[in-house]
Amino acid sequence: MTGALNLMRLAAGLCPALMLGGLLPSAGDARPARIAERPTGMATEVRIASEPGVTLAGTLHLPAAVPGARFPLAVLVQGHGRNGRGGYGDLIRRLNADGIAALEYDKRGVGQSGGTYQEDLTLLTADAAAAVAAMRARGDIDGRRIAVVGHSQGGVIAPAVAAVDRGVAAVVTLAGSVGDGLPYLTRAIRHQMIAAGRAPAVVDPAIGAITALLQARIDRRDMAAIAPLRMAAIARFEDAGFSPAQAQGALAMIDTEEAWQADRLRSASDLKALHVPVLAVFGAKDPLISAAEESAAARAALRDNPRGKVVVLAGLSHWFQDGAVTGGEDEVARLGPNFSSPRAVALVGDWLDDALSVKR
Repeated sequence: MTGALNLMRLAAGLCPALMLGGLLPSAGDARPARIAERPTGMATEVRIASEPGVTLAGTLHLPAAVPGARFPLAVLVQGHGRNGRGGYGDLIRRLNADGIAALEYDKRGVGQSGGTYQEDLTLLTADAAAAVAAMRARGDIDGRRIAVVGHSQGGVIAPAVAAVDRGVAAVVTLAGSVGDGLPYLTRAIRHQMIAAGRAPAVVDPAIGAITALLQARIDRRDMAAIAPLRMAAIARFEDAGFSPAQAQGALAMIDTEEAWQADRLRSASDLKALHVPVLAVFGAKDPLISAAEESAAARAALRDNPRGKVVVLAGLSHWFQDGAVTGGEDEVARLGPNFSSPRAVALVGDWLDDALSVKR
């Protein structure tokens, strides 16, 4: 294959994009919002204070006005990249029709939001938590019935918010990775390299070298210890079929401060900690994560949660659009908006309608 590899957003959105030339086609979450994706219901512009200096710009989509009504709410969290509002139009329309409000917001440093854009999972989780808190304080929102819905990276953020804020009533993860720490990250990278056609016999030594290097970074080892580990990683990439230039480039994109955050990844533990209704949805044709592996991990994490549900939708990719053939990024633009499959919208809409019902 040619072109840049998005190394599945370092486990599909847990950390920022790392690109290894020649392994896989680039496949990111970020796409410009289309006017057609925007709902046509009652929309109110809101501003949400996060950490000092960061105010998030959002749109609160309310169902038809009912005097004195307090609506259940879904807070919608975008995937990896410089994403703003506009990516959940079909779902928002469905939710509003069911009497459920929906909040979407521009990420920090994107669109009308303040602050500087940083691909830092801790900061992005804090922003989502701030959005939940701000909506809970509103008179037209029922603070006891707030769900957090996240796609890809957002599917990691959603359970992280709920694991801390026990007032969250439900969680939906859409193509969200499930795993903890560096072992999960390196396993995910291994999966992608093998899926790209590399033999396990040459992939495994490369993964071993990457693991040793990143663990040393996490442990804050000095450069005297780091330098030989970097050289070993380059050598193993070359053994796996990379040219010297490709191996250097791969290392430059993996050995970053963002990747050194791998020890913070706790999506499996966060899911396991939840006792509220949880829906985890995966597309069988997802090119960024293995639906079989991730759904199994989600089921394991939710084993003790009687209100946990895991679904793999046949024929859908990472972006949940009907008509996918390979599931690759090259199909995304022609298949329309993200999360536009009627099957996916109906599944999530029905589930949220039940999870946020006053009858529960």
